[in-house]
Amino acid sequence: MENEKMKVEVSRTAQISLEEIIDFLKINWTKKEILRLEDNIHQFIERIKLQPNLYPKTARFKHLHKEMVDEHNYIVYKINPKKKQIVIKYLHTYKI
Repeated sequence: MENEKMKVEVSRTAQISLEEIIDFLKINWTKKEILRLEDNIHQFIERIKLQPNLYPKTARFKHLHKEMVDEHNYIVYKINPKKKQIVIKYLHTYKI
């Protein structure tokens, strides 16, 4: 599984979370931060496509993985090896 590129699906919850984060950034930060976040997410997705188990499983839910994409945002995802698929379940920000 580590050498095969997996498909990535983004859940509706994660899409909504990303929209909320971007709306927050539009109000409180600059276009530069939005572009940096989008780039960090894209790089994160490319890494997990190639190495889905790269990031640790969550302490509470062993079937989920969690990792920071930058200093304020993290992604939670689930691997479905039978479908060769990764589902991004949740995107969360620590608003400052």
